[in-house]
Amino acid sequence: MNRLPYAIVALLLLLPAAARADIYRWEDEAGTIHFTDDLTNVPPAQRGKAKMIIKEAPAGAEPSPPSSPEPGISSPPAPSVPAYSPEDEARDAAREREALVSRVEQLKAKIAAKENLVKTVEDRQNLALNPLRARVLDPGDLELYKKYQAELPEDRERLQELESRLQGFK
Repeated sequence: MNRLPYAIVALLLLLPAAARADIYRWEDEAGTIHFTDDLTNVPPAQRGKAKMIIKEAPAGAEPSPPSSPEPGISSPPAPSVPAYSPEDEARDAAREREALVSRVEQLKAKIAAKENLVKTVEDRQNLALNPLRARVLDPGDLELYKKYQAELPEDRERLQELESRLQGFK
């Protein structure tokens, strides 16, 4: 029995999932630049001016909880943040593209592993390929077969979406 599909699936399950954290940049009336990971932290009057600068945080990053100052306690002024330059924007775009390429490659590997298991099960069930009816299948394989058959169309659609987003970077 070929154990390669199990090894591939186990490897994919061990890969860490990226933490989702969009980062927004906005400027208040005094000209101070602010950054936040939650759009609701931006005052309603400034939300139209808020710009998403990072669409995903690095894997393992945790968003910081919003801080609410207690009445009567003043916090020190925030240090001034240098202006967001075109070089910063280009670097952020390159990072976003790299993250997208990584996600595409991971999804392709995941789809390939699922397709491999589906093909293996179908080959064993096929009378033409197995004329002696040596079609004994592990119940776990049959369960995964059904699950993967249901998931593969959505995975392929997601891959097409990611690849089309990637085309926008070229």
